[in-house]
Amino acid sequence: MSKSIDDQDATENLVVTLGKLEENITKLKTVRNDYNLRTKEVLTKRNEINKEIQKILDKAKDCMQKRDNLNQQVKDKKQKRKGLQEILQQDKKTLEEIVEKERTIDKGSIRKKRGVMIGLSKRIDKIEWELQTSVLNSDKEKEMIQILEKLSEQANKLAEEVHITSKQTELWRKISSLQKEINIFHVQIVDAAKESQIYHNVMNQHFQKVNTLRKTANEHHKEFITSKKAADGYHKDFLSKVTKKNELRKELKTAQLEHRRKIKERIKSNIEEGVNKAYEKYQAGDNLSLDEFRLLVENGMI
Repeated sequence: MSKSIDDQDATENLVVTLGKLEENITKLKTVRNDYNLRTKEVLTKRNEINKEIQKILDKAKDCMQKRDNLNQQVKDKKQKRKGLQEILQQDKKTLEEIVEKERTIDKGSIRKKRGVMIGLSKRIDKIEWELQTSVLNSDKEKEMIQILEKLSEQANKLAEEVHITSKQTELWRKISSLQKEINIFHVQIVDAAKESQIYHNVMNQHFQKVNTLRKTANEHHKEFITSKKAADGYHKDFLSKVTKKNELRKELKTAQLEHRRKIKERIKSNIEEGVNKAYEKYQAGDNLSLDEFRLLVENGMI
């Protein structure tokens, strides 16, 4: 009887242990799912930010390409302008040589106009030199170019008025044409450089925004790693507890089957004992109770 009670106590202990384990598993599952949900949320945020970063990088690269193209245009136009300036200086030198040779025959108003022309030429040379050698803002540079154009027009007009030799006239026209072409390059260079700077500034703004977004994305990534590690840890513990639960269920089932088997055996033993006692009374001719009589009949003893 004591052993049967011990078996029943062991079974009850298994049921209690299994119940506590089920509660622990439910809690682990809840915590694990919470971490998995948080992992999914931060992963989504990180991926969305990375997509935004890529869009901004594409814009920055587009600005960079446009800036580089404009810088190349500035470089090419400066090279062409330099070639024209070299030709211009050579033509001016040639013109000065011609003028020097004819200086002695110049008289009256022609001499005076020629003096004005020489003064204009010197002013033009000075402005050209300043444009080539000084670092000026775009507004100042455009202002000087406009002055240069006006001076060139005045000089060209005087050249026609003094009726210098055909060679001089040809040179003046060529010089005037070169100057206009150079001025056009001046304007194009200034405009292209200004536009290039705008693209450069916008590109830098994009890169600054990318750096800010990358910091946020990295924070989300760190949180993703932390949440995933925690979720994996709880999941591992969850699986371990589930395995333990299955083992306990199997053990409990075995214990319950064994307990029922023992009960059946005990009942069978008690019945056999009752049948034997009743049969002994029957053979001795003693009076049988109704239950004793029924036991003998059910077991085919009478």
